[in-house]
Amino acid sequence: MSTSTVPAHQLPPVTGAGLQPEARTDGRRRGWIGRVVPNVVVFSLLAGVLFMGHSTGWKMPRASQLFGAKPQVADDWCAEHLVPESVCIECNEDLLPKTKEFGFCRIHGVTECVICHPELAQVVGEPDRPAYDTAKAIAVRDRPENNSRNTLHKRRVQFTSAESAAKAGIDIDVVGERPMSDIIRANGELRFAPTRVAHLSSRVGGTIAAVFKSVGDDVQAGDVLALVDAAAVGQAKSLLLQSIVQVQLKRATVDRLNIAAASVPGKFLVEAEAALEEAEIGFLSARQSLINLGFELPDDLENREAKAIADELRLLGIPAVGLLALTTQSRTANLIPVLANYAGVVVSSDVVAGEVVDSTKLLFTIADPRQLWLTLNVRQEDARYVSRGQTVRFRTDDGSDEITGPIVWVSPAVDERTRTLQVRVLIDNADGTLRDRTFGTGWIILREELRAIVVPREAVQSTSDARFVFVRNKNWLKEDGPKLFHVRQVRIGAADDRYVELLAGVLPGEVVATKGSPVLLGQLLRSNLGAGCGCHDR
Repeated sequence: MSTSTVPAHQLPPVTGAGLQPEARTDGRRRGWIGRVVPNVVVFSLLAGVLFMGHSTGWKMPRASQLFGAKPQVADDWCAEHLVPESVCIECNEDLLPKTKEFGFCRIHGVTECVICHPELAQVVGEPDRPAYDTAKAIAVRDRPENNSRNTLHKRRVQFTSAESAAKAGIDIDVVGERPMSDIIRANGELRFAPTRVAHLSSRVGGTIAAVFKSVGDDVQAGDVLALVDAAAVGQAKSLLLQSIVQVQLKRATVDRLNIAAASVPGKFLVEAEAALEEAEIGFLSARQSLINLGFELPDDLENREAKAIADELRLLGIPAVGLLALTTQSRTANLIPVLANYAGVVVSSDVVAGEVVDSTKLLFTIADPRQLWLTLNVRQEDARYVSRGQTVRFRTDDGSDEITGPIVWVSPAVDERTRTLQVRVLIDNADGTLRDRTFGTGWIILREELRAIVVPREAVQSTSDARFVFVRNKNWLKEDGPKLFHVRQVRIGAADDRYVELLAGVLPGEVVATKGSPVLLGQLLRSNLGAGCGCHDR
């Protein structure tokens, strides 16, 4: 009988029933250890991670720490306010407590009003108050307003040192006082005053006999500009002379009848007196005709001799210079002078001797340049601030010296085409330096202050709902003084090319940031957004 050997892996499994009791106990122990040990290891690792997380603030440790190097101390820096955290007054308000809050000033339109509460002023000693009523100045015209809910003024901008402020490009200036004016700007044109411009023509048609004045000549009231030979003038003089002769004749008749009244029927005397009255009426009519032509006649003309009257009428109104210019043969009785009605300058002349003219032809234009009218075109939205009596400063486009004058008329209506309001200003031009039809720019003065509180224009910064300046802390210059700027709401007033008036928000003597102030505003807005650096979590 042969025997064979079976490999072990082909043998059927041995059941527990076939094992001895000691073997079964050792198997169960080894199975339990295999199940428990891995769990213990995992929980131990988790506990280690938890411990490391709490000890490192859940941050990945550096390689030097992992390999046993000494850990470094965390940086003392506040990235939100850009100063060491240990000295950051915004993070540690106990280092420099904020002053008492007074809220929004309804009078001046700023929060923490330094005018109403001068103890807020960043000056050493007693602060100077404004030399004028700033609240009244604010009411002169509409001003940009500050939002009473804006809270940027509660923040402060801090530097580690004066050198760091200088490196950031911050420059400063002292709040000062200087003359300033609230103005309304408007374009305008200079013209001769229409009431002082004369357009002269001959009163009757005729021929120019002589011309005595030309363009550019100065004239006085009553000066003869030209002589016109007009037949109508000769006829009027002849009619006057005839009426004078008739009056004298009728008057003599009445006188004779009065002497012989006893021997003459009364009817003749009545008829003679009626004829005298008719002659006198004719004389008055003829006399008035010459007066209407511009001649001046003596009151007792009808009492003179006819020949003397004829000689006087022939040369009536002709000046000595005119007589010299005329020959004896040309001294007719038809001459009528063209006279200047007031002093001025001949600005145009369109006439020559021998020219035939009529009463519709313009011969001379005379203007008085000593007084001009300036017409300004004011925007419709500024019209409510303009009134008579206000002073206007004006400068022509050619860069002439500045001139001034009062507003004498304000149009009651706005021009429907340009939507502007016309304002008339009376300008004194006694020296004759200004010219007609000159354009320029006018400034209507609403308010003038000799000691307005001003800062350079670059000192004022603004957001969408408020305007600010940055006021340097009064203890800045002390060795241990805080290097910070306070944020102040301000109210804008008058302005020019260099300065802007602050009607509220600062007092004279305070120091404000000028150049580089946009940097301060940028840092202020950045920190106000709450851009954290993690320093507040430690």
